[in-house]
Amino acid sequence: MSDEPIEGDSPWEPDESTAVEAIDGDRADYTAEDPVDLRRQRLRGRPRRVSADEPDEERFEDRNDDADPVVVVDDPYGVGAENLSTPMPDPREIAAVREARLAMLRNPAPGVETDPALWGWRGKLNSLGLRLRPHRMSGEVVYRRAVERIRQPLPGTPLVVVANPKGGTGVSPAVVLLSALFARHRGGQVVAWDANEACGTLGDRAAVSSGLESVWDVLGHARELCSANTDASGLGRFLHRQPTLDEVLAADDAPGGSACIGAEECAAIWAVLRRHRSLVVADTGDNERAAAFRWTIEHATVLVVPVIGRRDAVVAALRLLDGVADNGREDLAEAAIIVLAETGGGGVASEALTAAGIQRVVRVPFDAALASGERIVVTRLPRSTIAAWTQVVATVADGAADALAGRAVPLESGFVPESRWTTPGSEQASVRQRRMLAYSLHHAPTPMTEQHRIPSVPTYSQDPGW
Repeated sequence: MSDEPIEGDSPWEPDESTAVEAIDGDRADYTAEDPVDLRRQRLRGRPRRVSADEPDEERFEDRNDDADPVVVVDDPYGVGAENLSTPMPDPREIAAVREARLAMLRNPAPGVETDPALWGWRGKLNSLGLRLRPHRMSGEVVYRRAVERIRQPLPGTPLVVVANPKGGTGVSPAVVLLSALFARHRGGQVVAWDANEACGTLGDRAAVSSGLESVWDVLGHARELCSANTDASGLGRFLHRQPTLDEVLAADDAPGGSACIGAEECAAIWAVLRRHRSLVVADTGDNERAAAFRWTIEHATVLVVPVIGRRDAVVAALRLLDGVADNGREDLAEAAIIVLAETGGGGVASEALTAAGIQRVVRVPFDAALASGERIVVTRLPRSTIAAWTQVVATVADGAADALAGRAVPLESGFVPESRWTTPGSEQASVRQRRMLAYSLHHAPTPMTEQHRIPSVPTYSQDPGW
């Protein structure tokens, strides 16, 4: 016999069946889960539709393993994923905005300082046949310059959000005036949208309310309004047209209703409005924790916060800016526009806003017609009110142009401005600390709000050599 061992007979070389049984036995004894290789994991994409005659091996095959995972977007109203996503402004529009801003800085628009005066004693003489120019520093020239700022090109569709969680601060009147003056000087295509979750009052403050159409009518026709073959007047059937050429999208205030506007509804409404109109002014309501309120803040281009000379109104405004910054919109909170109605307590409000480091504060006179609760007819308001709110609208237009054009900053730009929202450990008091300090001064004697402690007032040594 040969001395070579027969394959499979050696005790230290088990055959294939014996090895498989040993491995299976070890796996049976091991009760833990199989190890997971995280490098090979990928998100599950949307299931694709297959036909009955497609081979089984092609039905379940991942045809593009290297492709990015598909993000599933909730679209219960059928407006389409392409309409739910907000595209970047066209580079040519951004270039036009920058050129217009530079032109306004270099030279005033034609006719601003040379057209005949219409106000004051010069205007009275001009009504008799003269052609006197207004004074270069007169209120009429300032008003004309503000009108030119309102007319500047705006890339995309700005969403101007007016909010203050404290009721009675003039949110709805501010929306009515902003929408009316924007439409008057830009030629229409402006919508005042009542984005309250339920029972908003914007339709009751507008000059005209022509029917019962509300946001739910727009949602019911959102699919066809976002389709390719919709007509230009399709949306106008559900809006209330105003004498100032703007339109109001009213909230549902039917008695006994139970449905509320949420984030999905706001997204569908915004898809429709952005497709058919050029500028939208939104009324958020008072509930800052509502889904509609949070959606509008998240997608806002400019934030306008009306404030009256009361402690609670100032505290609500400062707290709103803190919440906006904490939720990731530091840019929106930093560029927020405070509209301060000058009343008897205006000094307290100015002191708090100054201590908070708010940069854009526009003062307007208190108007009893705006605070009366009646319908607001712009043509019946005094000239001082219109002139002051025109400055507010011009400031909003500047903010919208900066925000929309700033989304496409050239990549070769080496300068990155330092954020005003610095860390609490910086040497100088940050804007956030100053804002929280103002909140503490007017809210409670305890200098504490949430997790952020207000720095105490430092005490300095009386030693002359210090």
